[in-house]
Amino acid sequence: MNRNLNKKGDLKPLALFMMGGALFSMHFGASSMVWPMNWGKESGREWPMAFLGALITAVLLVLFAYIALAKSGKSYNRMACQVMGNRFGQFYTCLTIAILGPLYAIPRMSAASWDSIVQAFGLDASDRLPLIVFTILFYIVTYVFLVNPGKSMDRISSMLFPILLIIVVVVVGKGLLNPIAEPVEKTYSGSAFAYGFTNGYATAEILCALVFGVVIIRSLESKGVQVAHMNRNMIRVGIVGLAMLTCTHLAHIVIGAYTGGTIDLTYTALYTAVAAILYGKWGGILFSFALFLAALTTAIGMSSGCSEFFVEISHNKISYKRWALIILILSILFGSMGLTSILDLLGPVLDGIYPSAIVLVLYFAFCPKSGGARQSNACRFAMFTAFAFGMLDMVWKYLVQMNANPGGICDLYLKLPLASVSLAWVPWTIVAFVLGWALYRAKPEKSVSEKVGSAQ
Repeated sequence: MNRNLNKKGDLKPLALFMMGGALFSMHFGASSMVWPMNWGKESGREWPMAFLGALITAVLLVLFAYIALAKSGKSYNRMACQVMGNRFGQFYTCLTIAILGPLYAIPRMSAASWDSIVQAFGLDASDRLPLIVFTILFYIVTYVFLVNPGKSMDRISSMLFPILLIIVVVVVGKGLLNPIAEPVEKTYSGSAFAYGFTNGYATAEILCALVFGVVIIRSLESKGVQVAHMNRNMIRVGIVGLAMLTCTHLAHIVIGAYTGGTIDLTYTALYTAVAAILYGKWGGILFSFALFLAALTTAIGMSSGCSEFFVEISHNKISYKRWALIILILSILFGSMGLTSILDLLGPVLDGIYPSAIVLVLYFAFCPKSGGARQSNACRFAMFTAFAFGMLDMVWKYLVQMNANPGGICDLYLKLPLASVSLAWVPWTIVAFVLGWALYRAKPEKSVSEKVGSAQ
């Protein structure tokens, strides 16, 4: 009898916990470890509303992504192609995987880890050679872990997850028991809920889930889970992993809020400073090691998932290992740019493609008969609308970066409802879904004589 499975063919509690832990580790990454503390610091007394907003986009929608994959029984690429058509669907998925993979999210892992090392050890941030050497070594280690796609999660759960869990509990535990200061007023204008909701985009967790789905399936297959039990077990693993992620998000937001405006730093520098206050000089080193592990696990998961995706769309003409090498070489090139350059260059693109992914996930997770023609037409309207408004928001953010406002386009964009909090796509997407549903007209079926004639 398989030691990982019970009599019903489901994962036993320990195997489920370890796989959930591996999934948590892959999602935890650099962004989900570091950014929540920054959200708490900037939200101050209003941290509960910021947490609720982030909980939706960084956790709940991620769970819905796993439910969507399980219910549809399709890969991310096939889901998008069903709704958007083969050409645009494949273009969209290739764009998102490229951004999620070697052009932005994977390089961000090594770059964030290096930033924490620079802060902890007081290195010269302007020295590029150590960054390049570290980046190369980081992705060599990543490749070692993901060579066998069926074993990636096992290696993470057995080697990396236990160490990461211990370090996070040590830092978070003392941070909650010994708050640095009382919370102050939030540092931004607008709603704390909207702030948390839109900042949840930055973690890219929904897109990660759509990619990690295939990694979970490969791991479940290696443990002997049969096809009939695959979807149920994938959702169970997702629930366990995301429950852990919810706990760490909440803890880090609270710790950040209780810095009370005493630390004028952000992201990795903020976390390093908090760890140093809690544990002295060794605290910063401890955090750097934890962030390295978190970033490594996410890089492994993303690289494996992206490689599987490109194997699928290339129809197995290029092997998994070769795609993994291509992805990691590109990650080295972009990771060597440094974290700030990566975020400035491609951060707005991630925000631009995210709304469509949210629509896709909600549709397959909750729409009855998602394969129906009327339902697919409604989702198609909604996804194209969300994509258009996402691109508009992307252009606006690039113009703001360049301090440009040609023809008053930025002022015009901000007149749209919810545009100031990057949610202008929401009301228009709902309207588009309703229109797509209402305007659908079923094609009349051909008569018998017409069918015979077309066949001839």
